[in-house]
Amino acid sequence: MRKLLTTFVVLSLIMLIVAGCAAPTPASVPDAQAAVCTALATLKTAVGKLGTITADTTIAEVQTMQKGIDTAVEGVKTAAKAVPEAKIDGVTAAIDGLQSTVKAISPGDTLGDAAASITTSVQGVETAIQETQTTLSCK
Repeated sequence: MRKLLTTFVVLSLIMLIVAGCAAPTPASVPDAQAAVCTALATLKTAVGKLGTITADTTIAEVQTMQKGIDTAVEGVKTAAKAVPEAKIDGVTAAIDGLQSTVKAISPGDTLGDAAASITTSVQGVETAIQETQTTLSCK
C-alpha cells in the first residue's frame, strides 16, 4: 500500500512538472486580432495629437508626441506578429513619412511653418490605420 501511494505521488509530481513546462497556449485568433485593433486605436490617438499642433506648439512638445507615437508603433508591431492577415506595411510606411517630416523641422523653423506638412503626414497615417482597421474588421 505504501509503495502504491509513493508511486502515485511520484507520478503526480512528474505530471505537474511536465504540465508546468508546457508552452503557453497562444492567444485565440479573435483575441490576437482584438489586440491589433486596440494597438491601432492607440496609435491613431497618438498620431491625432500631433495633428493638433499650432504655431504655439513647442519643438519639445512635438518631440514628446513623437515618442508617444514611437511607443504606439511598437505596440502595433508586437500585436501584429500574432495576426498574419494584419498587413501593417502601409501603416509603417506612413509613420516613416511622418517621422521624416518631423525630423526635417530645422531649429530655425517655426511650427507654424511646418504644421501644414505635418498635418498632411498625419492624415496619411490616419488613412493607413483606417484601411488596416477595415481589413481587420476592427470595431
